[in-house]
This record gives sequence, structure tokens and C-alpha cells, in this order.
Amino acid sequence: MDQIINAFGIDVRLIIIQMVNFAILMAALGYFLYKPVLKLLRDREEKITQGLKDAELAGQAKAEANKEKQVVLSAAHAEAGLVAERAKATAEVRAGELVSAAEAKVAQLLRDADLKAAQAKAQALKESEKEVAQIAILAAEKILRERAS
Repeated sequence: MDQIINAFGIDVRLIIIQMVNFAILMAALGYFLYKPVLKLLRDREEKITQGLKDAELAGQAKAEANKEKQVVLSAAHAEAGLVAERAKATAEVRAGELVSAAEAKVAQLLRDADLKAAQAKAQALKESEKEVAQIAILAAEKILRERAS
């Protein structure tokens, strides 16, 4: 075997030194490069995982906010409906009051008009009685003058 090794020019010491160098290089690369890269990758994976968890929590918070928004909107619509109903009822009551007041005022005006009409009629009757009396007196005077003449 020594002849084969010498024939190909292989130096066993050189191969052993190369193997030791390769082992040292692998240990140095593993310590200075491989471990930091693995740590960096693990940190990156943790950040991504945390980001996904945060995104999921944000999605849940958004869904809850939307549900709460719907509840608030429903309550606001219901309250607006109640306010509208109360306003309508108040308007109807106020309209009824105004109509009643107007009817009372009209009734009072009609009573006043009837009273004035009755007074005017009575005044007209008195005046017509006076005129009839004066006409009767004038007629009687005329008849008496004609008889006297």
C-alpha cells in the first residue's frame, strides 16, 4: 500500500493536516456563521408568528368593533324611531289643541256675530218703528189738513 501511496504522490501527513484544517474551519464556520444565522432565522420566525397572532387579534377586534357598531346603530335607529313617534304624538296633541282653540274662537265669533246681528235687528226695528210712527203722524196730519180744508 505504501507503493500505491508513493506512486500517486499522496502524503499521509498532508492529508491529516488538511483534515484537521477542515475540522477547524467547520467548527469556526459553525460557531461564527451557522449559529448566528440560525438564531437570526429563529428570531425572524418568531416575529412573523407574532405578527400573524397580532393580525388575528386585530381581525377579532375589528369584528367585535363591527358588532358593537351594529348594536349602537340599531339602538340609535330605535331611539330615533321613538323620538319620531313622540314628536308625532306631541304634534298631534298640539294640533288638537290648536284646532280646539280655533273652534272655540270661531264659536265665540259666531256668538258675537249673532249677538251683534240681534242688536242690529233690534236697532233696525226700533228705527223702523220710529219711521212708521213718523209716517203715521205725517199721514194723520195730512188727512186732518185735507178734512179741515
